[in-house]
Amino acid sequence: MTVPPNDPAALEQLVRALEAERDQLARALADARAALRLREDIFAAVVHDLRNPLGTVVMGATALLGSDDSDPRTQRVRTVAERIARQAERMTRQLANLSDFSEIEAGRLVLDRAPAAPASILAGVRELIAPLALERGVGLEIDDANQPVLRCDAERVVQAIANLAGTALKVTSRGGTIEIGARPGGFYVRDHAPDAGPGRGAELALTIARGIAEAHGGRLASERTAAGHTVTLALVE
Repeated sequence: MTVPPNDPAALEQLVRALEAERDQLARALADARAALRLREDIFAAVVHDLRNPLGTVVMGATALLGSDDSDPRTQRVRTVAERIARQAERMTRQLANLSDFSEIEAGRLVLDRAPAAPASILAGVRELIAPLALERGVGLEIDDANQPVLRCDAERVVQAIANLAGTALKVTSRGGTIEIGARPGGFYVRDHAPDAGPGRGAELALTIARGIAEAHGGRLASERTAAGHTVTLALVE
């Protein structure tokens, strides 16, 4: 809007128009923030409500796994209980990812940093991923070559690497292999499925891993070649 020179009335009209636009934008921003808070509240309530029955499932499966496996009649029960326990563990990790996604979006992801040996972090990843790899018939190679101690949130880093490894498992055919290892300042996950897409649910897993890396001051880098796909989790730039 062009204001004629020496025209106070036109200038006043322009000011009123700008103030009205400012007020409209302020209301829109307030509505957006209220909608975001409502979504976060609903999200948190759903995650909380799902955790309670899931905990009951885990307790039941654990009790069944404690049965006497020398009795042939209970062997089938134990086999089913093992499957239930594995699926419940996956669901528990997914709920944790959903909760963390909300925290990352809001910039509230909290880290508990302490010195941690990369080998111990990779041992934690192995504990989570090895049963899934075995179930899918995929080989798991872990390079725990000695690397300097990192000051990081070890539990979060294990979660991030496990997310990346879980995605790699989904795109790796039975009989294939994924590799997980440490590198200076971080870790890497490599699959050998050059033509495969990221797989269902990969975006959430990658978002969580990226958020954890960035919260440490690092980044997530991806490289695809004819031999496969490598994702590097750098905790230190």
